[in-house]
Amino acid sequence: MPESSPSVLIIRLDAIGDALALTPLLAALGADAIPVDVVLRRGNAGVFASRAVRRAVIGDFKLRSSDRATIDAIEALGRELRTQHYSHVLVATEDPSGYRLARATGAPVRIGFTHVWGKPFKTLWARQFLTHSIHRSAGEDRCKPHECEVLFRLATPLIGEREPTRDLARLRPLVLEAEPAPDERVAVQITDKWQRLGIGFDAVVELVHRIAEFGPIRLLGARGEAAYAGRIAQATAIDVESFDDLAPWKAAIAAATALVTPDSGALHVAGMVGTPVVTVFPPSRDFASRVARWAPWAAPHRIVQAGDGWPARASDALAQLL
Repeated sequence: MPESSPSVLIIRLDAIGDALALTPLLAALGADAIPVDVVLRRGNAGVFASRAVRRAVIGDFKLRSSDRATIDAIEALGRELRTQHYSHVLVATEDPSGYRLARATGAPVRIGFTHVWGKPFKTLWARQFLTHSIHRSAGEDRCKPHECEVLFRLATPLIGEREPTRDLARLRPLVLEAEPAPDERVAVQITDKWQRLGIGFDAVVELVHRIAEFGPIRLLGARGEAAYAGRIAQATAIDVESFDDLAPWKAAIAAATALVTPDSGALHVAGMVGTPVVTVFPPSRDFASRVARWAPWAAPHRIVQAGDGWPARASDALAQLL
């Protein structure tokens, strides 16, 4: 490892929830006064507060692609990042573009994950871009670590902390730019992720009606999912607030009395800012492992499986949290 003071670049080319799993790692790096830049996608470049990282760099190249235009874009960004003289690059993504970008930065230490026996050919490929590799399971890990714990391992040679923090006093400021005023309403994330997870529309409508029985309710959505939100608003007679930017959406979640959401980025915002959250996961063969990996990290929470009658169970879970 370099003997000079470290400077770190983290590459995380994934969705909002994936990016937020870096929050405990960023807290540990910050505690040791290690400057950190992070490469994110355009859609989640504002997921962290400005105090969390020195700079958020947008990786606009295509993912899971090795065409010439993508390679050229990665190399161009690598040349730009090379001027920062990072001592370490942490490849916190499974996408091949992240490995290529790590090497393109010219950093002397490049740490990433490999799968050894689970994906031997990908492991051989990835190692040509890394100087140090860390094994992680190619599937759902039988030890059931949380994603925050997995990502934390990338920086263990650099930081003094031995495990990721769950201290909300440290995590919350890394997500929120400013403290929002408390909101007495229960928030529900309205997203077509419900549909993409195989959770029926009528069941989501039932969920909204049940939660409205508790008192004031606030439906949150993204402008890009206006079609699904419009259907919910029409079916429930409750307007859905649409957000174009991450900052006010994060603030709405942080201010809420509680949140009900599917397995989505909203649960990870709540998990890092401390909002009590009921999360609905679809049934699956690896349900237990998936919940262990992606449950809200540091907030009070209940997990509901979306089988028969799940809206009633979600409502009961919310009552327990409240």
